[in-house]
Amino acid sequence: MRQRTRGLAELFDLQRTGQDTWVGLTDGMRLPQLFGGQLVGQSIVAAAASVEGKSVHSVHTTFLRGGRSGVPVTFRIERLRDGRTISTREVSAWQQDRLLCRSMISCAVESDGLSHSRSAPVTPGPDECPDLREVAEAAGGLGEYWEDFAAIEIRVAPNDSGAHPHSASPPSGIWMRSVDRLSDEPGLHLAALAYASDLMMIGTAVTPHGHVTGHERTLAGRWSAVSLDHTLWFRGIPRADEWMLFDHTTPMAGSGRALIEAAVFDLEGNSLSHVAQEAMFRD
Repeated sequence: MRQRTRGLAELFDLQRTGQDTWVGLTDGMRLPQLFGGQLVGQSIVAAAASVEGKSVHSVHTTFLRGGRSGVPVTFRIERLRDGRTISTREVSAWQQDRLLCRSMISCAVESDGLSHSRSAPVTPGPDECPDLREVAEAAGGLGEYWEDFAAIEIRVAPNDSGAHPHSASPPSGIWMRSVDRLSDEPGLHLAALAYASDLMMIGTAVTPHGHVTGHERTLAGRWSAVSLDHTLWFRGIPRADEWMLFDHTTPMAGSGRALIEAAVFDLEGNSLSHVAQEAMFRD
């Protein structure tokens, strides 16, 4: 019997096993290794639970080893700093004796001060964009790695045909939101955005080489890829069960490694986050 991918509320409901130790379940995505977005999101939840009066504003994760779906993950927190405005945590994710990743997570007091953001791109809204599964039909469907995935709704905006000064190919606009309604816990929405942010970045990296955004079966058939690291900076608290636009670009690649970035906006065009990832590719 196939396992349905867990909803994000369940996935991010970590169980405390010590003062700074938490255990999380894994999702049901049938990937060759555990989904990195899950590890980043759960690390955010663990770090946020160790801090009072501050919100997570940046996450820097390095992936070290592949994990296995179906095996619980233990998250261990090291309290590196607790200042008046900034608290810093290092979160390590383990499956038994295997260290899967380490995340440096910074939390800050929300305050008035310097504030600006780039403008949101002019993109059709989510109601005007096809579901990822519809887009994938032209390439034979999503493929086995996506068949059980159900936690995030994904819609693909038409590719911008114009050049982009900071990308090797036109940007890819991806609308995403949690399928399930989430509670008002801020850390849960940060974790959900982080989870979603890792879903479509690999494909963006190979759009300069002929890949069509949303053709996931073709991507899996031609390329073997793994994320090396994942970084997010947050601007306020998002609402991850409402539509978020991920504007993907890929500024450079070399030696089989590619950099992918995404600027994230809400429906009103407000900046929510910026994401960067390096991935390694083999064809």
